Amino acid sequence: MFKKTLVMISFVTLAACGPSQQPPADQTAAPAPVAAAPAPAGPSANDEELARIKAEQRKLQRQQNELAAQQQQAAAAPPPPPPCQDCGVVASITPVKQAGQAGLLGGLGGAAVGGLAGNQFGKGKGKTAMTVVGVLGGALAGAETQKALTSTTVYQVAVNMEAGGQRTVTISSVNGLAPGSRVHVDGNNLQPY
Repeated sequence: MFKKTLVMISFVTLAACGPSQQPPADQTAAPAPVAAAPAPAGPSANDEELARIKAEQRKLQRQQNELAAQQQQAAAAPPPPPPCQDCGVVASITPVKQAGQAGLLGGLGGAAVGGLAGNQFGKGKGKTAMTVVGVLGGALAGAETQKALTSTTVYQVAVNMEAGGQRTVTISSVNGLAPGSRVHVDGNNLQPY
């Protein structure tokens, strides 16, 4: 529609302003008297249509410029990356003492020492009873001693996750981690990043 209107206006303009259909006047002839120019009658329908088309063109150009600016802004600012599901910040570190395991070695060693000590007391059946009491007491003491010697300290680390929530991970060594450290949670391991 727009192109047809523009072509029509072009033809009308050429017809109105184009070369005269009269043959050229003789160069030696006297110039024709100049008539007074008629008073302008106001804008014609063609002039109004041309002004309307130009206004539409300016409006379309503004819209194209605005769209191009929006596209440039969208391309210049990429969307933020999604939060890392396994990343977070250390909130707290709590050391926890874990009891060791009582093994056969501690019980046997304690029983032997307790039996020797109990055998030093009493005579006859009393000596036998003291030896039995020493063996039992030594076995219990040896087992507890082995538990104390094999106990370990582990660390419960609370991590505030970037994706929301909190995870608690138990690790054997903090390796320089402190509250506020950024970490990646990989199962029961924490890796600083």
